Amino acid sequence: MESVNMWMSGYFQSLKRLLDCPKPFRRHFLTHTRRMAEDFMQGKPDATPQELEAYLGAPQELAQGFLETLDPKILERYHKWKKLILNSCLIALVVSIICIGSWCIHLWSVSDNIEATETIVIYSEFTEGMQ
Repeated sequence: MESVNMWMSGYFQSLKRLLDCPKPFRRHFLTHTRRMAEDFMQGKPDATPQELEAYLGAPQELAQGFLETLDPKILERYHKWKKLILNSCLIALVVSIICIGSWCIHLWSVSDNIEATETIVIYSEFTEGMQ
């Protein structure tokens, strides 16, 4: 049973990675598939990982089959949004690197000349003239 649970964990991680769709759809499908696996295991507690995979199907096939049931417009919007976010992050990273690089070059090129001056104030002359 322990090996089946470990296998199921890996199976569902793989399935999750293959489901390139909006989170609510992915979550619903994973929950439904997990229930199917648990029902199968309750009916056949001594089942092997191979029997469970034969029942559910390979993660690639299962994910592909599910994605084919979704509205293509929803997937297209999701992929455009995902691409926009990725490109925005990439642009922000490049701008940050350029700003930090420019700031470092500026700090490096600024003169390190420091001029120290001392001022000595003598109060005795000032106080003698006041009396």
